[in-house]
Amino acid sequence: MPSLYIHIPFCEQKCFYCSFVVFVGQRHRADDYLDCLSLEAKRYKGTECASVFLGGGTPSYLETDQLKRLFRIVEENFSVSSDAEYTIEANPGSLDAAKLETLRSRGINRISLGVQSFHPHYLKYLGRNHDRQKAGDTYHTIRDAGFTNVSLDLMFGFPKQTFEEIEQDVEMLTTLKSDHVSLYMLNLEENSRFYAQKIQLPDDDLQAKQYEIVRSGLERAGYRQYEISNFARPWKESRHNLNYWQGGEYIGLGVGAHSYKDGNLFWNVSRLNVYMEKIRESGSVLDGSQQLDARGQLKQAVLIGLRMNRGVQVESIERALRCSLNEEERERIEHFIRHGFFIREDGYLKTTEKGRLVLDELCSRLS
Repeated sequence: MPSLYIHIPFCEQKCFYCSFVVFVGQRHRADDYLDCLSLEAKRYKGTECASVFLGGGTPSYLETDQLKRLFRIVEENFSVSSDAEYTIEANPGSLDAAKLETLRSRGINRISLGVQSFHPHYLKYLGRNHDRQKAGDTYHTIRDAGFTNVSLDLMFGFPKQTFEEIEQDVEMLTTLKSDHVSLYMLNLEENSRFYAQKIQLPDDDLQAKQYEIVRSGLERAGYRQYEISNFARPWKESRHNLNYWQGGEYIGLGVGAHSYKDGNLFWNVSRLNVYMEKIRESGSVLDGSQQLDARGQLKQAVLIGLRMNRGVQVESIERALRCSLNEEERERIEHFIRHGFFIREDGYLKTTEKGRLVLDELCSRLS
């Protein structure tokens, strides 16, 4: 059963690190965009979905009536079970008691709140439009509204950021006692302002030390790491994201959204005007696709699975897909095991703590 992702591209302002498909100053186009989402959703009418994720952009930036309409689009075209995980992304300050009541009444049971940092100078540096007080107030408003599954985003790796500042951010975040934490290391992504400015990030060794400070701080506070960048209290892992990491199928609606089905990865156009024109004219917003053969699916499953703390059952996937890693790929894995980056345990190939610090490099050498 696939997961459903719906992209809401509107934001009050674009953060300096952001490379996602977002549009600022376009609130007046939200109703037209919802018209287009409704047309696209009809292609999947009757599809059962294991989870729903409203991402962006800033979905909570929509007005209450627009959110209600978005929920109707989901209800009219998809079959979502009553116990499905139903997530919405939000920024501090974009939710109030009335809007939260609407979210709860329409099935939202998980909120992902983009805090990023609690230091005023870093929030300003990142281009965020909230402060520490607003982040805390929004979090408590969410709790007061009865939500029992709240995730907070935390970012680190800023130029000249000290270990003490990172420790303070972790301490302030864990004081709030969220159910889940998504961790982000600042990267230079194309189409972001930071990329254009060519800012200087900490070197790899320093980033590794910073990552370890955050990881150990979260684990001391009772969070269990289940993926390289995600930590949760018991039974609060993101089911939607687990589906991605375990190689499940997913449907993506909206501008720039990606989908995956039967080994076929396909994606929508990423320009708002083009998306809206194409969906109205032809009903298709496809921008490209890539068909993965059995070996491609195997390699993708292994590389994604290595991000998970539980690891990946390589032999089981090989049997299911009726193909195997080649001799060179197997030797590279054995080389990484000998050097302490991977281990084999209970039928799983797992990344060690040492390996997690350089996992992107290891995966690039396996791909």
